[in-house]
Amino acid sequence: MTDHLNLHWGSAALVMIDVQNDFTTGPGRVSGTADRVREMIRLADAFRLAGQPIVHVVRSYRAGEFDVDPVRRTAVENGDALVQPGTRGADIVDGLLPTGTELDWERLRAGVPQSVGAREFVIFKPRWSAFYRTMLDEVLAADGIDTVVVAGCNLPNCPRATLFDATERDYRAVLVTDATSQATEERLADLELIGVRLRTVDDARRGLALHAAERLWRGVLETASVDALECSSGCGDWSNRDLIDHVIGGAERYRMLLDGAVEADVARTRGKDYVGERGLDSYDDYERALLEAVERADPEVMVDHRLGPRSGASLVNMRIMELVLHAADLCSGLSIEWNPTAELADYVRLECGAIIEDLRDAGTFAPARSPTSDDPGELLQAFAGRR
Repeated sequence: MTDHLNLHWGSAALVMIDVQNDFTTGPGRVSGTADRVREMIRLADAFRLAGQPIVHVVRSYRAGEFDVDPVRRTAVENGDALVQPGTRGADIVDGLLPTGTELDWERLRAGVPQSVGAREFVIFKPRWSAFYRTMLDEVLAADGIDTVVVAGCNLPNCPRATLFDATERDYRAVLVTDATSQATEERLADLELIGVRLRTVDDARRGLALHAAERLWRGVLETASVDALECSSGCGDWSNRDLIDHVIGGAERYRMLLDGAVEADVARTRGKDYVGERGLDSYDDYERALLEAVERADPEVMVDHRLGPRSGASLVNMRIMELVLHAADLCSGLSIEWNPTAELADYVRLECGAIIEDLRDAGTFAPARSPTSDDPGELLQAFAGRR
């Protein structure tokens, strides 16, 4: 059965709302917004490094104008205007945009999205919702987006209105709670009632990293010919077929654990021939089921892994590590180059390092070696004890 709420990180866009100086530290500051800026920047960086779209949505007022929310209209008509275009107060906070970006207020206020980087835009909105009288829907549709990830300032107003409008346009919707100001338990509960999923910045970073790892593995898998399956892989005495079978089976085992299975149940799946079911296409079937399990699982719930209890979040990181390093092993077996992005290699080395050490203690990883360069892929391979 199709779940119309599960997030698709590979077709997700970040919509960051009203993180401007006047609302953060200026005269119109919204309580708690400044405290969330660090997490907002981490979130934007995660999307940027994963190559997923980001849309920064801003508002601005010119003293005396009347095209303003009714609640602010009298004040603005009388000359009391915040975030006036061209002022420091209207600028997006430092660190959230690519370095050196200057906003083109005339074009923005005319309704023209401003490109500020690869798959990154700024859009002006005249009212609460980022969809109202803007080109946001067109920008997202042109990029094949079906999941809208919202963060920024401040939940009861613009992020909330945007989320309602996103669900009415059939987007899968998520709010990043620790990167959004004024996110009280009551307000979050209201959003869950309309199908909005609640995630943290760390959840988003894992989701984006898992998508990137899957994309890397799938790209290598698609180069594998039938003739190459029985050749030796770069992983111990496994053939390429053995390695692929292990990775496909790993998706099934992780799904079972996230769904509450115990290690004894999981162990019985280890002799199954996953490649034999549908050939290499089996990977997509099992990985899709795993992704659905990841979305419905609580990342804090402990699962019964064979190396001992670990959180669901740790299990997802283990899967990311497995896909990335076994992609390198398969590349070795296929005599092709392994090309993870620097960001993905760094994520595995830094965020999954403790897992690698656990597996090293269990005898499945060799001792770390000295890297031969500062290339992120080489640093990861060296830390993992691989040649």
